[in-house]
Amino acid sequence: MRLVLRLIYVIVISSLLSCINPFNPGIIENEQNFSTFSQDTPDNVLKNLMIAYNQKSIEMYKETLYQDFRFYVVSQHVPEIGQDWWGYEQEIEYHTNLFSRGSSDGRLLPPNNITLNLEIPPSNMWQLDNKVGQENYVIISCHFNLILSYVSGVNISAAGFARFHLKQLNGKWFIAIWVDESYI
Repeated sequence: MRLVLRLIYVIVISSLLSCINPFNPGIIENEQNFSTFSQDTPDNVLKNLMIAYNQKSIEMYKETLYQDFRFYVVSQHVPEIGQDWWGYEQEIEYHTNLFSRGSSDGRLLPPNNITLNLEIPPSNMWQLDNKVGQENYVIISCHFNLILSYVSGVNISAAGFARFHLKQLNGKWFIAIWVDESYI
């Protein structure tokens, strides 16, 4: 009887420990079987952003964005794009196409592989936003490299800087504003 109780105890403890990583408690396993970070710090949100791109996960991407999210492009790209900013709904549509549908004009399939690398600076290089209504936002400017790889062997890449304005809500951080300063 004691052996059975010990065996049950070992199984229960093993099950609990397999769900919790005591050596890195900020990492969370999700339904898609890839690890994410708790969004309790601005840099963890940016790490999740990279994972969302690299895993082509629209659900994870949505989780990084604030409900009133805005994306801004630098003025030199406005003639090509036709606008200088858009909001949450359009951003989700664009990324759904990028991750799974392909270009809206039908010329490109979704890439087979997406690689996003953000060089997240240390927290002492982050800034506080001083605009009215954004006083509690944290601004992180990151150099990035983005590569979209296609079956045909063609790669599309972009690099430059992205300025993220992150906002905390109920203990979680989100990207409220993303300013793209890339070179395409």
